[in-house]
Amino acid sequence: MAGVYIHIPFCRKACTYCDFHFSTQLQNKNAFVEALLHEIELQTHYINEPVTTIYFGGGTPSLLTAAEINTIIEKLSSVFKLDVKEITLEANPDNLTTSYLKELQTTAVNRLSIGVQSFEEQRLQWMNRSHTTQQSVVAIESALQIGFNVSADLIFALPEMSNDEWQKQLQKMIGLKPHHVSAYSLTLEERTVYHHQVAKKKIKELNDVQSEAQFMLAHQLLSEAGYHHYEISNYASDGHVAVHNSSYWKAEIYLGLGPSAHSFNGKTRQWNIRNNTAYIKSLHEGKLPFESEMLTEVDSYNEYVMTRLRTDKGIDEKQWHKLLPENHKVNLLAEMNELTGQKFLVRDASRIFIPLQHWYKADQIISRLFATEIS
Repeated sequence: MAGVYIHIPFCRKACTYCDFHFSTQLQNKNAFVEALLHEIELQTHYINEPVTTIYFGGGTPSLLTAAEINTIIEKLSSVFKLDVKEITLEANPDNLTTSYLKELQTTAVNRLSIGVQSFEEQRLQWMNRSHTTQQSVVAIESALQIGFNVSADLIFALPEMSNDEWQKQLQKMIGLKPHHVSAYSLTLEERTVYHHQVAKKKIKELNDVQSEAQFMLAHQLLSEAGYHHYEISNYASDGHVAVHNSSYWKAEIYLGLGPSAHSFNGKTRQWNIRNNTAYIKSLHEGKLPFESEMLTEVDSYNEYVMTRLRTDKGIDEKQWHKLLPENHKVNLLAEMNELTGQKFLVRDASRIFIPLQHWYKADQIISRLFATEIS
């Protein structure tokens, strides 16, 4: 099985916290779509197995018209063998009007990932989001009524956010009954307005204790509502785990298309240039605008640990031992034993996983099991 990720590098507004690659200059959208179609043709040999998932990410993919989405999917179908189970479109609530949703029904898109982020108007204004709370509610309700598989995002650990505010956000989301919920902790990224505000002491990050409490509150309320907490930031109702995103955590092959998109074929990783103009120019000249690297034994081991320990499945102990870099075995086995002794990791019959009460600290725990290249 393989997946295709398509990065749509356009947004109407720049969010306060976002450091993803995008442009608010929409006049190049047509040229971008043409370049994207050419990139698909040039990547014909990257995937030699059926494509089961397609994910339109961004940016704001809901700025694409239904006709443009159909054109892209048709091009993929002409180049690759499609056996698609899930096609996801990330969308802003304000784009999901009744007319646009009806147009989407003419495409093969069957899953919408809706960027709600907050149901609080003042928070949306601080984030510089382009939608209102009411637009989020209507978008989720309408998409569900039409029959789309619906996922919705919320952000916690916002500056000065109380547990009470976060609980109200979660209860509002639970009441709308999307099939899938993603709850992300706000992170401070360079080159963002949020980073500038913190640096100038205009605003303070929420401390780790409060952030972790909000993570646990999300787990409690969403689990009680019947959602399965299957990955650190992701919750699914029965039968609605995100298939495409799960492929990343399983180290399955995927092709990334569009500026800044990453690809992985099991042996190498490659990434496209983060510049719309350069991307379009390169493909106009018939050149693929990417860099790549061959994964070393250490890289493969680290990626396995990093991705699998973020999920409730954890890592297979036999596979972990198999992937252990020879020069690191003694140290990593000792580290593993120490982490299990400290209850940061749990072993059962065949797997090793992080217990829920320590999921919020997963990055720190996982980093202790990383190997480093020895020169």
